[in-house]
Amino acid sequence: MKNPYSIKIFFDPRDKTWVAISDDLPGCSAGGDTPQEALAEFEIAVDAWLEAREKAGLEIPEPSMQLVSA
Repeated sequence: MKNPYSIKIFFDPRDKTWVAISDDLPGCSAGGDTPQEALAEFEIAVDAWLEAREKAGLEIPEPSMQLVSA
């Protein structure tokens, strides 16, 4: 995982797509035909979301949770 934010991935039956979101980044989301595609698209969305916040002079949120691999 490239970014330090926690990510939730779920299937949206209404849109018939996989969706990736983070509670740390309100309004930032991405979708795809597979969970892997949704995650890859979300990484791109996070970069754009953070860049937009920075350009607007808004605070960049701290990650609420860090995942650790064993």
